[in-house]
Amino acid sequence: MTTTLYTHVDTEIPRPAEQVWAVVTDYATDTVWRKGITEMIPDRDGPPQVGTNVREVLQLGGRHYVTNTAVTEVGPGMSYRFAGTGTSGVVRGRRSVTPATTPDTAVFTYDVELEPHSIPRLARPILRWWLQHTLHRDLRRLHTLITAAP
Repeated sequence: MTTTLYTHVDTEIPRPAEQVWAVVTDYATDTVWRKGITEMIPDRDGPPQVGTNVREVLQLGGRHYVTNTAVTEVGPGMSYRFAGTGTSGVVRGRRSVTPATTPDTAVFTYDVELEPHSIPRLARPILRWWLQHTLHRDLRRLHTLITAAP
């Protein structure tokens, strides 16, 4: 029996939405703001497009977890969805950027659904907590990365 773990995180960043979107759609920057991500390699240059395939490698606890995803939807607005499979299980998610109520401020939202392989039922709450905690830390790093840029 597989239970899907849902995680939703967001952060307000004091930069224009277009600037935030440019960073979160540049796959290479994931290795900077997402701890443990050692590779984030799309099969084509540029921002996400439907059909873009991405190889992601997470190094955690001395192991490498590989996930291969594809962009399944782009838009409306500044958003895209992805889905795939990998060492840890089936993953789906969405990234979006929306203008905030404050001028030149944006909200970045990151949703992740994980159907883990071979995770004992009793360990799932711990994995859910870890995933939420990790994504919150990653968004703090993203905030720092974007606000430190001139």
